[in-house]
Amino acid sequence: MKTKIFDNGLVIKHRKSAIIFENASGKKEKEERFLYEFTDEEFKDFAGYIEEIANEAWSNVVPKEAHSEASDYDEYYDRKYDANGSLSISNKGILIIAPYWSVDTLYQFNKPKIQSFIYDLRKKLN
Repeated sequence: MKTKIFDNGLVIKHRKSAIIFENASGKKEKEERFLYEFTDEEFKDFAGYIEEIANEAWSNVVPKEAHSEASDYDEYYDRKYDANGSLSISNKGILIIAPYWSVDTLYQFNKPKIQSFIYDLRKKLN
């Protein structure tokens, strides 16, 4: 699994068929809210990195608007912890509400969710 740590503490890991967000200093079980702010330049780097690794993790990644719950990255269900989390793009970065009982993963993408996330990242950059 490849890993990149951003200066704001966001850790991004990826492998075939998965991109995972974690926190550099870990996560306490009941800790939920994580805000990762970026400068404009850092946000461009973040968005570019997401696109790059998405194409490593899956073939034929095509950014597209979410038209169903399954493709909308807003909500994430973690089977391991049987809890929901969410992800949103804010004015200065991203806000993650992690699955309640998780001690590591803040958010994990599948292909449809990364495609809609990239679509919205591109929209924000334009």
